[in-house]
Amino acid sequence: MTSRLVTLLLLLPFFYACKDPLRAKDGTIFKNPADYNEYIISRQTKVIRNIIELGNRIKISPDTAYSLLDKYAAQTDSVIEEIKGMPPFRSDSAFRDAAIHSFTFYKTLFNDHYRTILQLRIRGGDATEEGINQWMGVMDKIKREEEQLDKQLHNAQRDFAKKYDMKMRPSDIQKELKQKK
Repeated sequence: MTSRLVTLLLLLPFFYACKDPLRAKDGTIFKNPADYNEYIISRQTKVIRNIIELGNRIKISPDTAYSLLDKYAAQTDSVIEEIKGMPPFRSDSAFRDAAIHSFTFYKTLFNDHYRTILQLRIRGGDATEEGINQWMGVMDKIKREEEQLDKQLHNAQRDFAKKYDMKMRPSDIQKELKQKK
């Protein structure tokens, strides 16, 4: 009788720990798969809004746009750290890991690719054949990488939704981008 009671008392914290909610390093609690999904997608929306804002600034004032690169790279780095701070959802980390890869690419855009494009524009290099070729090369590279990573993230999100019986619907930012096309 005593050994059963001791065993039960030893297992009680384990059972209690299993009931603990899933929690990110920043304290966000994921009560269900939809919370987990929303955490990732809300951060993606934040980064995409920065990209859109940068694109708008490039058209108006390349110098002003250039000054935003460090700010947006730092914000993207924070997003990456937040996503890395997410535990796997029921031992499944594929969606989270795809988001990390995607956001790391966005950070590269701010740190490298957009800097190159803006430097060309500020120096007037986008008016020369060599500059246009360089600009086109960077844009082609961005497009290829973005399509691949976007597809991987979408597939991981779709698989996550399917696995946890969630309905997928376009986010607000996806709707906005679709309307602009």
